[in-house]
Amino acid sequence: MNGLPPELRELLQASGVGIAERRKIDHGTQYRLVRTGEEAVLNVYRTGRISVGGKPSRLRDLLENWRVSRGGRKAPESRTPPASPVPRVGTDEAGKGDYFGPLVVAGVRVRGAEAAAALERIGVRDSKTLSGSRVRSAAGEVVAAAGEENVRILSLSPPEYETRRAAAGSVPRLLGELHAEIINELCAGVELAVVDAFGAEALVRDLIPPGLRLEMRPRAEDDAAVAAASVLARDRFLQDLERLSEEVGFDLPRGATHVLDAARRVAETGGMEALKRVAKVHFVTTRQALENARGDVGRSTG
Repeated sequence: MNGLPPELRELLQASGVGIAERRKIDHGTQYRLVRTGEEAVLNVYRTGRISVGGKPSRLRDLLENWRVSRGGRKAPESRTPPASPVPRVGTDEAGKGDYFGPLVVAGVRVRGAEAAAALERIGVRDSKTLSGSRVRSAAGEVVAAAGEENVRILSLSPPEYETRRAAAGSVPRLLGELHAEIINELCAGVELAVVDAFGAEALVRDLIPPGLRLEMRPRAEDDAAVAAASVLARDRFLQDLERLSEEVGFDLPRGATHVLDAARRVAETGGMEALKRVAKVHFVTTRQALENARGDVGRSTG
């Protein structure tokens, strides 16, 4: 990601964004950025000006928020969510689109306006708009503000993830089960559950108490409870990915693009069993890594 501002490089890496294409344009460079079904175009000019293009998506929002905020202004999507007096629980996940590392779902219970205001003072917002270092510090602040009794985090290691995914039958259904599990643990004394949309709304509704109102929608991180959960989920994901990186002896990349070389290195040490310990092996990357590893062995011995 050479040529990009350092703070933007860190944000893209933390958000699982890869560069699919790079080309010269008049007075600058154009990048085609990708992240699990999303694309956006970023133009970086030698003057320092940056423009964002492409179809509307969360990836484009992420880039636009960063572009606007670097000028000293905040876009509406990146501001700290306002306090709400409604007792509620918010949930969000991290690692769903990452090849390496766990799947993490976190929940935060906010019992009223005072608790929400405490989170507001911290400045919680969608963790994808925060650097990795800020996520680490913000996570501790979230727990202190919300109280440990109002926080739940479920982290499925890659082997646990594959077992639960196979039992559930699909990733959206697994996510529905995990979100519902956390909501059920934190639902005492709340009126509302707010969830960042991922599908499987009917499943979540069936699995939570019938008297609890469910609000599942895109960009739910504009709610302080969901934003706080987003921070906790991302923090645990980064911690667990770091631990797995220590096990394999090199930094495992985030995201689902530009991960093949790392997957091949893991496969060369122990094949499929080695990949199962650190990766979501149902991704097509696994087959590619195993084929490449075998090819390299064949060439080296041939």
